[in-house]
Amino acid sequence: MGVHPTHSVWEGKTYDHPRQHSIAIMCDDIDVTVDELRAKGAQFRGPIEEQVYGRVMMMIVPGADDMQLYQPTHKLAYNL
Repeated sequence: MGVHPTHSVWEGKTYDHPRQHSIAIMCDDIDVTVDELRAKGAQFRGPIEEQVYGRVMMMIVPGADDMQLYQPTHKLAYNL
């Protein structure tokens, strides 16, 4: 699980996000994981998208903000 700040500065560029939290759940194979979760009743917004850090899809969480499901393509902190 990754939790990211609402304000940050990286390489001279400022990033601001209106939410107080954003939860991202990593998986090894997003295609398989989405199929497994859909079989259990999960719903998603839109198709899987390619981002600079991985393959991403937003999972609908009733009564809360969406959660990001993603298959990383970046280096993982626990492997560094």
